[in-house]
Amino acid sequence: MSITVENLTVDYGGQAVLDGLSLTIGNGQFFTLLGPSGCGKTTLLRTMAGFLPAVKGQIRFGSRDVTHVPPHQRDIGMVFQDYALFPNRTVFENVAYGLRARKVGDSEIKTRVGEALERVGLSAFGARLPAALSGGQRQRVALARALVIKPQVLLMDEPLSNLDAKLRVQIRETIRALQQETGITTVFVTHDQEEALALSDQIGVMDRGRLRQVGTPHAIYRHPASGYVADFVGGANLLPVPNGAKGPAISFPFGTLTIAQQTLINGPAVIAVRPEEIGLGASLHGENVFEATLVARSFLGDKTAYRLALAGGFTLLVHRRDDEADSLKPGETCRLHIPRTSARMIEP
Repeated sequence: MSITVENLTVDYGGQAVLDGLSLTIGNGQFFTLLGPSGCGKTTLLRTMAGFLPAVKGQIRFGSRDVTHVPPHQRDIGMVFQDYALFPNRTVFENVAYGLRARKVGDSEIKTRVGEALERVGLSAFGARLPAALSGGQRQRVALARALVIKPQVLLMDEPLSNLDAKLRVQIRETIRALQQETGITTVFVTHDQEEALALSDQIGVMDRGRLRQVGTPHAIYRHPASGYVADFVGGANLLPVPNGAKGPAISFPFGTLTIAQQTLINGPAVIAVRPEEIGLGASLHGENVFEATLVARSFLGDKTAYRLALAGGFTLLVHRRDDEADSLKPGETCRLHIPRTSARMIEP
């Protein structure tokens, strides 16, 4: 089931939270709305679900206009951040709730709930109350409840935010496997870029009620459309391009940076460079090699993060997985290399 949002406007107290937003999600896609708190992603999800009214615009599921259709008539499954399980009902009854509301017979309910619990690995937990479950188990119950009704659209509002780091990875793998198995069009809301990159077919990066970029995880990460997207997804270094600089050779106070990009930005621009794409070492020479001073170093397990100062007040974050620069101490000088193919001129 495809989802089409056209010129959607939603407001709180007369102030527009979404203003003229348009979006198309393909049939069977896992689509993630990614952005910081307050950017409008949950508002968009809840409007798709029917919990919030649209002031203007249209929402279609397939060819069906659902803009003013009540939530229970939209054929959606919803997974909430706080699980929203009935505390006084067993796991079985929680999962069966949507089927009973649809007047499904007892025999079919038993079969479908059993299948749903088996699918999420909780076949032996049907008689338990939610209080007797871990956070990860409760989230899987919520997922089974959403899937058991066989919805055409699955909506998930930051479902992993209450779990610890290891469990988040386990549950997100479960979610992705189930989504691929069922083929349900899924809209997933998160502020976690790693989740978005790991789960999604397509990502929509949001900022202040607008979609700043929509694309595959690879496109969002490797070809960000703006400094906002580059910084939010992956934490890129952003170097403001001096006024009047055209490229491909751009003069900065710390030296001339040459980029490989053919199509350049007219007007204000920044150079985006990912931390892991910068080389670091005492013996570097040649194009795009610059002197720098180590400000700070942090060991992060699978990599080491270096904060480096360059002439003119510029700083760069560098991530390295080798040990070549481990002997550097704060205040010491070194050389860094920015490959021309790694430096991208984009809008601020």
